[in-house]
Amino acid sequence: MMKRFIFIICLVAATSLVHAQEAVVQNALEDLIESLGEELGDDSDIQEILDDLENYRQNPLKINSATPDELMRLHFLSEIQINDLISFREKTGTIFTLYELAAIDGFTPDLLQKVEPFISFDSEKSGSGRKRSSGDLFLRGTRTFMNTKGTDESKYEGAPERYYLRLKQTSSRFDYGLVAEKDPGETFFSKSNKHGFDYTSGFANFKAGQENHIFVGDYHVRFGQGLVAWQGFSMGKSSETTQVFRSAQGIRSYSSTDENLFFRGLAGQLKYKHLEFFPFISLNKLDASVDTLDGKPYFGAFQTSGYHRTGSEISGENALTQLTGGGHLTYSYDRWSFGVTTVYNRFNMRMNRDDEPYNQFLPEGQESLVAGFDWKGSVKNIFLFGEAAASSNSGRAVLTGAMLKPVSNFELSAIYRNINRTYFSYFANAFTESSKVNDEQALYLGTKIFPAPHWIIWAYADFFSYRWLKYTTAAPSNGTEFFAQLAFNPTRETSFYLRFFQEEKAQKLISGTLKYNSEQRINRLRFNFAHDLNELFTLKSRAELSFYSRQSSERGILICQDLVYTPIEKPFSLNGRLAYFHTDGYNSRLYAYENDVLYAFSIPALYGNGIRAYFNFQHHLGDRVTLWLKLATTHQFAQGDGEQRVDSSTKSELKIQLRYQF
Repeated sequence: MMKRFIFIICLVAATSLVHAQEAVVQNALEDLIESLGEELGDDSDIQEILDDLENYRQNPLKINSATPDELMRLHFLSEIQINDLISFREKTGTIFTLYELAAIDGFTPDLLQKVEPFISFDSEKSGSGRKRSSGDLFLRGTRTFMNTKGTDESKYEGAPERYYLRLKQTSSRFDYGLVAEKDPGETFFSKSNKHGFDYTSGFANFKAGQENHIFVGDYHVRFGQGLVAWQGFSMGKSSETTQVFRSAQGIRSYSSTDENLFFRGLAGQLKYKHLEFFPFISLNKLDASVDTLDGKPYFGAFQTSGYHRTGSEISGENALTQLTGGGHLTYSYDRWSFGVTTVYNRFNMRMNRDDEPYNQFLPEGQESLVAGFDWKGSVKNIFLFGEAAASSNSGRAVLTGAMLKPVSNFELSAIYRNINRTYFSYFANAFTESSKVNDEQALYLGTKIFPAPHWIIWAYADFFSYRWLKYTTAAPSNGTEFFAQLAFNPTRETSFYLRFFQEEKAQKLISGTLKYNSEQRINRLRFNFAHDLNELFTLKSRAELSFYSRQSSERGILICQDLVYTPIEKPFSLNGRLAYFHTDGYNSRLYAYENDVLYAFSIPALYGNGIRAYFNFQHHLGDRVTLWLKLATTHQFAQGDGEQRVDSSTKSELKIQLRYQF
C-alpha cells in the first residue's frame, strides 16, 4: 500500500511540472484525432495531414484566392462550409479580417480559432504555393521498458529500439523525400538487414507547368468516395457528424511508415481545361505467407504488420510481387464534377484464401479489375456526391450521399451504401462500418445544430446489415451505432462537452462445435473540460465511463488531468498528463489521445487497474534545430488473488526526436 501511495505522489509531482505549448500543427492535429476517438489506431497514416498543416503554417493559405481543393486541405472545413465561404467571397469581395469570416453561418469562434494559424488575408491571387525552398530532417529513437513477467525479447533477431529517419525537401517546382524505419525487434546493419533500416521509402515529384505533375517513387491514390481506390488516412464516423464527404485528392507523394498502403512506380496529373487525368503504374513487393500446391507457389494471406523480427516474418518479407496500373479521368464544370476510375491488379502467384465460410464470396486468383463512376455537385443548398463501382467477379457497389443546410443553424448529412457479397477491391477504403468494403447495406444520418450562441449539438445514427457472415460473426447480422455530443464554449478560454456513444452488433460465440451470434452492446459517456487559467497555464480535465455487455457485463472508468504551461518568449515548452483507469476487463477498455513529438501521436487502450502518465518536453536549439523528449509510463496495480491474481507491472517508453530545418 505504501509503495502505491509513493508511486501516485511521484506521478502527481511530475505532472505538476507539466505545461503544453505545443506547436500549432500539433494542437490542430489533436483536435482532428480527438474527433475520431478510438477509430484511429497508432499506426494510421496521418502523415499527409501533418504535411498539409505544416505547409499552411509556414505558407498560410490565402483565403481570398484559395480553391476548394486547397480549402479542403485545411481538414477542418466541411464541403458545406467551403461552399458557404466561396459564396460569401463572391458576394462581398475581398475578406480582410477573421471577424468577417465570423459572419458566415457555421464559422463558430471555435472553428475560427482552429484555422487562424493557417490562413492569411492577402489579396494577391498566388494561391498557397511554396515560394521558397525548405527542408526538414527528422531523427527519432524510441525504446520501451517492461518489467512484466514472461516477456522474452530474445526470440527476436534484433534490439528493442525503434529508429526513424525522415528527409524532405520542398520548393515551388520540385519536392523529394526519404523515410526509413527500423521496428523493435528488427536488426540494424546486421543479419537480415545488413544495409541498415528494415523499411525505406523514397519519392520525388515535379511540377510541369501550372497544374501538371509527375510523381516518381512511392505515392498513393485517392479517387471518388473510396469504393475503387483510396490509400492512406480517411475520415470515417466521427464527432464531426456532417463531414462525411471525401474530397478526392488524386495522387500524392507518400512519406509515411505504413509498409502496405502505397504504390511504387510512376504517376501523373495532367489537366486540360475541364478535364483532369491521373495515370499511374506500380510494381511493388509485399509481405505474404507463401506455400506450394502441386509444385506451384501460392499465398493465402498478406502479412501487414510490417515486422521482420522472427524467422517466419523474415521468410515472408517481399515474397509477393504486385503489378498495378490504372487511371482516373475527371470532368469538372461549374460546381459539378464527374469521374471514372479503373484499376487493374496482378500478382506473380495465385491467391488461395482459407477455406472458411466468411471467405466464400471473396475473390481469389492472380488478376482483378475494378472500375467506378463518381460524382459530386450542388443543387441550390444541397450538396450531392457518390460513387458506383463494379469488380470483375460480378461485384457491385454503390455509395451515395447528400449534405444540406436547410436553415442557417442546422446541417444534415446522409449516406446510403449497398455493397454486395462479391464486390472487392484491394485498394478500397470507403465510408463503411466493416474494415473490408464488402457485403454491407447501411444508412447513416448525421446532424449539426447551433441551438443558441456558444452551444453546438452533434449527433449521428448508423444502421448497417450484412447478408453473409463476417470473420467476427457466425451468421448474417445487423447492427446500430448512435452518437451525440453537446458542446458549450462560453468564452475563447473555456470549453465543455458531453459525449454519448452506443454500439450494438452481433459477435460470434463458440460453444463446443456450435457457433452462433450473440448481441454485443458498448456504451461510453464522456465529460471534457478545458480552460486557459491565464497566459501561462491551461487546464484540461476528462472523465469517461464505459459499459460493455454480451454474455457478461463489464464497466470501466478513466479520469485524466492535463496541465499545460506556456512560457512567454522562451525557447522551450512542456506538457503532460496524469490519468487513472479502472476497468473490469479488455472489453470495457477506454482510449484517450496523447500529445507526442511532432509527426507522431498515440491513443493507448487502457484497461485493468492502473495509472498512466506522460511528460513532453520541446526545446528550440537555435533557429534550425528542435529537440523533443517524451517520457510515458503505465503502471498496473496488482489485482485479485489465487488463480485470478494479476501481478503489478510497469511499462515505460522513452522517445527522443531531433529536427533540423534547412
